[in-house]
Order: sequence, then structure tokens, then C-alpha cells
Amino acid sequence: MDIKLIAIDLDGTLLDDDCLFQEENRKWIRRAMKAGYLVVPTTGRSYQNARYEIFKDFDELPYYINANGTVVTDARTEKVLYTASFPRETARKIYRLCREYRTYIEPYAGRYAYMEQEGIDHLYRSGLSISYCRQLMRTNILCDDMEKMIMEGKYPVSKFHIVCESSQEKERLKERIASIPGLYPISVVAQNIEVVYEKKSKRDGLAFLSEFLGLTRENVMAIGDSSNDMEMLEWAGCSVAMENSAPKVRQAAKYVTDTNNNDGVAKALQRFLKIEKTGGME
Repeated sequence: MDIKLIAIDLDGTLLDDDCLFQEENRKWIRRAMKAGYLVVPTTGRSYQNARYEIFKDFDELPYYINANGTVVTDARTEKVLYTASFPRETARKIYRLCREYRTYIEPYAGRYAYMEQEGIDHLYRSGLSISYCRQLMRTNILCDDMEKMIMEGKYPVSKFHIVCESSQEKERLKERIASIPGLYPISVVAQNIEVVYEKKSKRDGLAFLSEFLGLTRENVMAIGDSSNDMEMLEWAGCSVAMENSAPKVRQAAKYVTDTNNNDGVAKALQRFLKIEKTGGME
């Protein structure tokens, strides 16, 4: 395998169940970078959250793939290189549907994710981990008029992350969103709905960045755990699913590593990367 780029999902993959970035994973990411591999966080989170909350002490990371692959950013200049967005009227229709339910509505546009004050209580009552909720709060932009932002913002919306208080309401809302042409909502945890336009995924952002850098899929290693990782796992030349993944995700990958709570990312890097003895690997 001629691996040059390593795409790593965050929640359920790099981060443990408390959304913490454990030291062994940190150590092996730094070793990979020192050995010349390009490490690219590839996540459903916003650029602002991944860069300044999770990787705040990794200034040397040059690229980020965010919002389920619908945004690619050069971290050195903070220029958005690629975005795949909703038509504005479609985004507004999703927002208005969500307002009919007890939901936390989080649209992603460019490098940022946005939220409304009234949705925060719904987020905390949803049952998601408090640490995860607090991480989102620290980088999201509080929006007084979200509908105006959606229609007039500098960057069009590329993803919606919707969190519901009620599982019954979630299923009903998901059905209604799916009835809109071009929308295929998914749920990566019991409480949420994630929506991008058409069938865009992390694969699209990863394929764009690979071509931009002159790489092929055979040069890419992808590590993930969830349904929003499946397409990139199927696409990458070397794909690794976490042991904590659902069976269908493990089947989409060529290899399986340990769980996110047991340094699975570090173990995958140890197994597949060519790192000299001075980098800590035999």
C-alpha cells in the first residue's frame, strides 16, 4: 500500500465515548505527521469546531474535511476550497419543518455551524452526552434570525445537524425531510438527523482533496465508525472500521481495528504506516 493521506473521523473513532482525544492517539498522529503522512480530520463537525476545539494544539494540520464531506478547508489560509450546498429554498424548507418540532437546529455554512438560543434546551434534553453538547456550544455561532442567515449568508448551507428531544418526533421529521426531492437524511445516533444535499458524503470531500493534491484513492487510508463514514470507507484504498462500528460499517471496510475507547486509531496507524524506528515503530 502506498498510503500518503490519512482521513480520520472524530466522534466514535478518534474520540472516546466522552468525546476526549486520548494521548495514545495524539502520539501516533504526531508520529504519522513527522513521518510525512498527511493527516486530514474528516468529520461531521464544523471546521471551526474540529480545528479550534478538538485539534487546537495541532496547528500544523493543513486541511480539514467537514460537514460530512461537504466542506474542504485549507487551514493555513482558512480558505474554503470546496463546498457542496443545498439550494437556498430547500434549506429554508428543512429549517421550517424542523421548527414544527422540539429540535435543536444546527446548519453548517462554510467554516461555521450556527444555532438558535431556543434550541439549546432541546439539545441538552435530548440525551446526548453533556461533553459533546458543550463542545458544540464553544464554537457555534448564535444566530438571532436563522432563516435570514440561510437565505442571505455569505456561504450557502451545506449540512443540517438536527437533534430531537423525542424519538417519535425524530422519526416523523426524518420521514418528512426524506419526502423532499434530493434529500436522504441519516441518523448516526438515536437522537439526531443529518442532512446534506443529494447523496453527498465524506467520500466527495475526500475525492476532491485527493485530486486537488494529485493523489489517487490508492494513496488514501480512511478510518471511521458510523453510517456517514461508509462511502469513504468503500472508496479509500485502505479502509479501517472501528470495532465499535455497526456490522454494515465493518463490512464496508477492508480492515477492523480496536474500539474508540481502546486506542483503535493508534493501533491502525501502527499496523499500516511505514514509520522508522526513530518514530517509535519497529
